[in-house]
Amino acid sequence: MRASPRIPRRHASTRIPSPRDVGRGGFGCGRALLAFFCVWSCTFGVALADRDDAADRLERVESLLREAQIEEAEQLLGPIAAAHPDAPRVAMSLAMVAFHRGDYERALAAMDRAIAGAPADSVPEDWRTLRGLVAGSREVTRGFVEERSADGRFVVSFAPGIDRVLVPYALTGLAAAHDAMHEVLAFRPPGPVRLEILPDTSALARVSTLTVAEIERTGTIALCKWDRLMVTSPRALVRGYPWLDTIAHEYVHLVVTRMTRDRAPVWLQEGLAKMLERRWRARLSGRASDGAEQIEPSVHALLLEAARARTLLPFERLHPSIARLPSQRDAALAFAQVYSFVRYLHGERGDAGLRAALADVRDGADAREAVADVMSTSFGALHQRWVAALLALPTPPRERPTYLGMRFRHGDGRVDESRDVGVTGARRFVRIGDLLWERRRARAAAVEYGRAHALAPRDPIVASRFAIAALESGDPASAARALGPMAVEQPEHAPTRAVLGAALARSGDRTGALPHLVEAIRLNPFDPMPHCELAELASSPADSARERDACRLLSSPGR
Repeated sequence: MRASPRIPRRHASTRIPSPRDVGRGGFGCGRALLAFFCVWSCTFGVALADRDDAADRLERVESLLREAQIEEAEQLLGPIAAAHPDAPRVAMSLAMVAFHRGDYERALAAMDRAIAGAPADSVPEDWRTLRGLVAGSREVTRGFVEERSADGRFVVSFAPGIDRVLVPYALTGLAAAHDAMHEVLAFRPPGPVRLEILPDTSALARVSTLTVAEIERTGTIALCKWDRLMVTSPRALVRGYPWLDTIAHEYVHLVVTRMTRDRAPVWLQEGLAKMLERRWRARLSGRASDGAEQIEPSVHALLLEAARARTLLPFERLHPSIARLPSQRDAALAFAQVYSFVRYLHGERGDAGLRAALADVRDGADAREAVADVMSTSFGALHQRWVAALLALPTPPRERPTYLGMRFRHGDGRVDESRDVGVTGARRFVRIGDLLWERRRARAAAVEYGRAHALAPRDPIVASRFAIAALESGDPASAARALGPMAVEQPEHAPTRAVLGAALARSGDRTGALPHLVEAIRLNPFDPMPHCELAELASSPADSARERDACRLLSSPGR
């Protein structure tokens, strides 16, 4: 592979990726896939050898595709494809453009032409792996419907049915993220931006080379690859997850990939995405943001404990992807580390510092050198300063908040969430309460849940069970008291937010209820409770109608 003249050779990648690299989060929005061009150039360099000018231009096309400059590559490829439509490298380049555009049928046809036109004994196995990814994308999205934003900048593709409830929120969030990232990074990717909402983890596995086991082990529920955002529907998880923040997180990856020509390493990509994934909220609310968005308290405690125990993960261990780490806890620590590190940089140098570092990375600088240069120090010294800042933070409380990982659904049956309750005695009372709840004996269930809550007062599952039973028994005040502390300690526990919002609403505290109900939808939009409550509290007729429709759809028996 010939290194780009803009990149010093010591920074250029010379490794041809294995099939397992394709689709991993560590390659931003397409590095692994586009590195297949290394193979094309080496294997089929003779395809246009008698046409030097065309060969040079095709090599430039391949370079542009490696750098995620799809529009420029497509423009340059047009005349080459018209003159040499049967050359395998040309066909594969056409396939790549179509793949990035979301035209899987055309991409697959072009790949088949490329493979058929190449000598049978010279087709790299990675080509066939790539074809499998495109075929998987076609099959997973077959029958999907699309909805575009009014300005055409965003396209949401999703399975017909209940996932339609996600679309208006997704379009609103994407527009806010688009504007927020322009404010921070002064860059807008060319559109339209494609978002695919995948129904479950098996679908995410089929459009990448991640396995379902890897996805569930690390909680990898979204990817930014091949110029599109792919997120798993929150209905695939028992408690949902921050799906709107995740869409914004993947959008940050898209922006950084485009503006750096796909040269930012995993730790920088993920640190930026984690730090900026909630900027869209401030943009939407109209309130100023200082970038001080926090990770969950339980994860913050993991970070401080690792710093004190000197067990922070080396940044090199995150390559090629956080999806390769052994557990959700390790993945949570990795995200916390890179978030904290990039936020430290931002606290010292602001948005301008981020843009300066990314510009240096785009122009070929090693990311560590680029960040250190912005901070006027060496990377080693910068790392030591950051660790010292962590160690200076207050020690986490001895009884830190419970860490709740993601729980994935398997099948359509009821999930016994009580197994996540850590205190054995409390777990027993929860199960008794569940039996009573299923028999519609809310008051009796509230008694058993109350006993569990007394044994495990900081467990969000127990607290939310007690609160919903208290609420249905006509005691919203007790429900609100039980969940108030949980909303602070476990801000991403969807049942806590939904029930607390409903309890406050029914207590007459409309102002206090609204943010919890909105947050509940941003975590688990398939729970009808927050929609039904917001239908009565929404300030605008349009919002009220939207929530009423969602309430009706999600409350229907055969949904």
